[in-house]
Amino acid sequence: MNTVMIMVDQQKASSLPMYGNPFVHTPNLEALAQEGSLFRQASTSCPLCVPARVSTFTGQYPSAHGSLNNSVLMKPGTSHLLGLLKEAGYTIGLAGKNHCFREEEMQVFDYLEEAFHHGPTSPSAGPAPKAATQYLRDCQALRGAWGWTINPHPPEALGTAWVTDKAIEFLDHHGGDPFFLWYSIPDPHIPFQTCEPYASMYPPEEVDLPPFKADEMAGKPRAHQIDHAVMCGDQVDEDTIRQVISIYYGMNTFIDTEVGRFLDALSKQGLDQDTLVIYVSDHGEYLGEHRMIRKSKAAYDCLTHVPLLMRAPGMRSQPLDTPVSLEDLMPTVLSYAGLNIPDTVQGRDLRPLLEGRSFEDRNYVYGEYGGHPYPISENQPYETCASPLSPDFRPAMKLGGYGKMRYIRTPRWKLVMYVQDTTELYDLEDDPHELTNLYGTPGTETVVSDLKSMMIEYMMTIDHTGADVGKVS
Repeated sequence: MNTVMIMVDQQKASSLPMYGNPFVHTPNLEALAQEGSLFRQASTSCPLCVPARVSTFTGQYPSAHGSLNNSVLMKPGTSHLLGLLKEAGYTIGLAGKNHCFREEEMQVFDYLEEAFHHGPTSPSAGPAPKAATQYLRDCQALRGAWGWTINPHPPEALGTAWVTDKAIEFLDHHGGDPFFLWYSIPDPHIPFQTCEPYASMYPPEEVDLPPFKADEMAGKPRAHQIDHAVMCGDQVDEDTIRQVISIYYGMNTFIDTEVGRFLDALSKQGLDQDTLVIYVSDHGEYLGEHRMIRKSKAAYDCLTHVPLLMRAPGMRSQPLDTPVSLEDLMPTVLSYAGLNIPDTVQGRDLRPLLEGRSFEDRNYVYGEYGGHPYPISENQPYETCASPLSPDFRPAMKLGGYGKMRYIRTPRWKLVMYVQDTTELYDLEDDPHELTNLYGTPGTETVVSDLKSMMIEYMMTIDHTGADVGKVS
């Protein structure tokens, strides 16, 4: 069976109507969800691009595959999904963003057309997308990485449309072999931008702002306090947040239009009858939650809860509440391809669940953040850190194990444990936006003990690779 993995970048589940957002219009994704399986409790392995993408293709958590931040791409010699499929005779294509495989590993692709946040990077990109890309670069220089803008160029000139064109081009020329296409859309990642008519679809004054507490950073890990002070914090007012949400929603509808165009092409060629289609995001986005924009070393649902839709012949049409994660995708694709799943894989084959067969369910999901260089002096308090747009912004420094995090989430509770930082506990029923840290609150001792035991037990079950998964005490 063929596989198309449609991966978007930095799309939070709660920004889509099938996850409860009544404001955003995405008819093609809604149809895909109705035709196949909608995972309502899907999480990223790590709320950061490279670790999440490497987890997707290796079936491992970051602590096992070793790509702990965006500067460490997949290690040479790593066993991964695309290599196994190519050995089995599959044609492998990439249209869009990579941010996973090293240059020396790119020979795995038989078809390669790359794009990054700014738009197409391939020499095959024409003058129209190049002009749109240059405009975006100019705006980014003026507004900063998290700024927003309205691109004056038509939709067909933007990077998302170009990536879709290249994905359709792959369908036209892949030949008769079974194929895997990574249709990897760089949006809705920062910098936030789209064109008309999408830029005006969701007026800023009509969008809802997420709830926020003025003293929310009290009792939160220092990692969050630093991110809040340095990245955004009081620098991002409500008007800016509304503008960003407006553009972000427009980007989501533009993505939906282009995905619909691709799925139409897949259907017209009759390939939908023998193709597993996966729609997923690598991680989420703050989008104003906690008065933040972008992402950080945190386990808030806005960052970890991602959309996941699957459609294949013989698959049940159903919503699913089973907690799943990105590392489950590799073994699932291998199962549909009729290939063996390596012993190093830590994820689960979801095919039995998708086809209504016996499946060992669980009521929790686990995730990690491996640590990241951070722009702060080791002796400088977070309150005085400069904005990244400021001329005196500090260079990055590694602070030992600072920022390393493990979390476990059940339908009601989330426990987040850091190395060298504050532990977090959230009651997701009473506090779905995770505004109040309950760790250390009288009456929560049993909950914390149970969650720690659950975390340790799960970490031991997945540590069959000999990897150092970290210590939880």
